Amino acid sequence: MGFVEWNCPKCGKNNSESCNAYVYGSPIRYCKSCNQEYFDNRWREIALEGTDPKSKNPKFYLLGGLFFLVVSVVCGLLSYNSITSFGTYNRRIIGIAFISFIMFILFCVGFIRIITGYEEKQNKIYYDESLKRIQNKDYIEKLISYGYNVPEQYR
Repeated sequence: MGFVEWNCPKCGKNNSESCNAYVYGSPIRYCKSCNQEYFDNRWREIALEGTDPKSKNPKFYLLGGLFFLVVSVVCGLLSYNSITSFGTYNRRIIGIAFISFIMFILFCVGFIRIITGYEEKQNKIYYDESLKRIQNKDYIEKLISYGYNVPEQYR
């Protein structure tokens, strides 16, 4: 789960909204302050665009996790060596080790979500919601009016 933040193009107020990691949902948004409609191209209408390729690729998360694990271990060893040899340490190196370890955990969670099938189940839920939206001709017309590339079969 993540958050998307933006300033309303109509009133300029700051808004935030929870979203899934791949920002699946309707690109037609409403400001929480002025309730005006606008288009936000960060959102992906999954039935029209498909899923993000990373949501089905465990190799991406495995390699990313291994990369961050290596960075974390190297920084940890550098810090350990610095402490034992000189009695001091660099806070930046410790910070990089810590953040890399957190990233390692997040990539492992992504990997596990894909190989257990959980991510595919979530994608199916978002896909079904998207299918319901695109069956509404008024919604499709709004998307087209905002310049969204709607395939001919849904027009």
